Amino acid sequence: MPLPSGGIVRPGQAVLAPVAAANLDPQHFPHPDTFNIRRTDNKHVAFGHGPHYCLGANLARVELQVTIGSVIRGFPGLALAGPLQELTWTSGSRVCGLSQLPVTW
Repeated sequence: MPLPSGGIVRPGQAVLAPVAAANLDPQHFPHPDTFNIRRTDNKHVAFGHGPHYCLGANLARVELQVTIGSVIRGFPGLALAGPLQELTWTSGSRVCGLSQLPVTW
């Protein structure tokens, strides 16, 4: 089966789809690279689906809601300390994130 990159997956070879790319489909998520905390119709696949659904997904969602709400209320002037374009990302086989997040308030 040809891949968009031009590679070929041979029978018996494993394919690992990067989870970080799962929610970047512009046909489902308008402007997928833009952080939008108020995005609606957010049927993302970050926690899997069906038999692969993460057991901790609901707890993770609650933790994020409480954490983000607490930070916004506690630091109303919180802002990036530099240009967005200068942020650097790390990526592993399963998880990606910011290497650092300089802020000011």
